[in-house]
Amino acid sequence: MKRSVTLTIPADDLIPLPDLDVPEGITSIGRTISVRGEVRSGEHLIIEGRVEGRVMVPDHGLAIGKYGNVSSDVMARTVTVLGTVKGKLSATERVELLPSGKVEGRIVTASLIMDEGCYFKGVVDPTLRDTVLAVSRHRLKQGADDT
Repeated sequence: MKRSVTLTIPADDLIPLPDLDVPEGITSIGRTISVRGEVRSGEHLIIEGRVEGRVMVPDHGLAIGKYGNVSSDVMARTVTVLGTVKGKLSATERVELLPSGKVEGRIVTASLIMDEGCYFKGVVDPTLRDTVLAVSRHRLKQGADDT
């Protein structure tokens, strides 16, 4: 049996938030955030926290920050890794592994940039890019139709 709890905060107790200087069109998952399940974004996404589940950013860039940790499949236009990823990375344009980046799994992209100092263990397959991306977009569309 599910119980519903409603929290009410008196308006007098609300503290106005300062205007943050964050560029429009960018979303981030902070260092203290842990997500289990699918993450979808219609804008650029920065992950500094932990995500266990599929990450879908089909038309934008995805950055796994230095403290970011992703365990699952990732699909984006571009993927930049400074943190840790275990799973399949699929990008329509480019995957870039920076010196602090660690990836274990499969990379499917037309362009791969690996900076000196990064760690990669897995397979790179540029030939399946179109197929993998078509399947990923189909799954994304199906998920949107389910909601």
